[in-house]
Amino acid sequence: MNFQDRLEALTDLLRPWSELWSSSILQNWPQSGAAYPESWRSYAESLDEAGERRLDHGELLGAPPPALHSLLLALHGLTELPWHEGVHGLTTADGQGLSIKKAHEVERVLALLGPRTRTIRQAADIGGGMGHLARLCVKTFDWTFHSIDRDAALQEKGRDWLRRARTLPQEKLSFLHASVEDGPQLEIDPLFSGHDRASIGLHTCGPLALTQIRKSQEAGFLLNFGCCYDKLDAARDYPVSRFGEAHRLPFTRYALSLATRGRHHKTGTEFALMKRVYAQRFALDLLLRRQCPELGFVPAGDAPKALYAGSFAVYARDRLERLRLDPGMAEAELDSFEVSVRPETRRLFLCHLLRDRFARALEIVLLLDRALLLEEMGFQVELLQVFDPRLSPRNVALIASRVEEPVGHTRGS
Repeated sequence: MNFQDRLEALTDLLRPWSELWSSSILQNWPQSGAAYPESWRSYAESLDEAGERRLDHGELLGAPPPALHSLLLALHGLTELPWHEGVHGLTTADGQGLSIKKAHEVERVLALLGPRTRTIRQAADIGGGMGHLARLCVKTFDWTFHSIDRDAALQEKGRDWLRRARTLPQEKLSFLHASVEDGPQLEIDPLFSGHDRASIGLHTCGPLALTQIRKSQEAGFLLNFGCCYDKLDAARDYPVSRFGEAHRLPFTRYALSLATRGRHHKTGTEFALMKRVYAQRFALDLLLRRQCPELGFVPAGDAPKALYAGSFAVYARDRLERLRLDPGMAEAELDSFEVSVRPETRRLFLCHLLRDRFARALEIVLLLDRALLLEEMGFQVELLQVFDPRLSPRNVALIASRVEEPVGHTRGS
């Protein structure tokens, strides 16, 4: 894949629609809703629940507006990435202690590493936890492995497992209690320096992915799965490549949050829960605007899933008590208010469904920018889908291998 061509095409496609994906719908309502083309809003309002689910999947039923149809087709084409299909099967003993999700990830990471790391002798795993990936890499590849994590309790569990294991050479796996940070770290930095060293980050949170890349400039191999883009600083952490700087998009914290929401098809239960969560949150916002207009936008915070199963009054009472607000309304009045604003909360919901169509594209822009940074550092880079997104939605691997230069070749010649 030509990352420059892909990034340029994707940013050119997204830029005209930045007003939609770079701002919050709820905080700027109703002006934010008016920013969506009227034909899009009318089309969305014509859908039944099955049509809403299809829209959430990026599919358009009936006769959608041509501009919306063309945009979604183009977004799909430019966010499609090749798949890595290999699986390294685990034995029952290998899988001990692994969740279904973790076993799924480890089987595919091991298969991905095999043909790409034949010159690797040592590896470091950032956020290695109990060392499950580390121990299986030691067993499979006979590497010396350093599992780095700041959670001492998880690492102690890993050491206990290692002490009980009879077949694993214990001198091959070490646990290092530390946070990987920008700037010099005398104990950590040598682990990422050398063409026989691999740097691994399986779902490095927010800016930690960028720290891993910077730490690994002298490594022979890097594997990273990013996540939690909402924890990035839009001014500091994007763009990171020279080419990305020349094709910068107006990322905001709202756009970064949206980038974390790109995922494949939800189940019917998941969609119904999302719809109910949105309906109650939107109704609460409209209530506060009416009863407490002087407060402006009021963040309601995350509520337990079980709270959304009851009436709006139960949800609203819980949130209002936490906010120390009293709208002076009985439960019956709260429920009646929620019913009265359902047409408006549905319009809010439909605008969110339309806005979510940009989520995966924004994530891919961030990943393409990182891939280009690694190319600028001299690596050979791949972007591959590896995990089933139903189990692990952040499923794109950023893979960087050292380009071996011919004997006698000097850089720049």
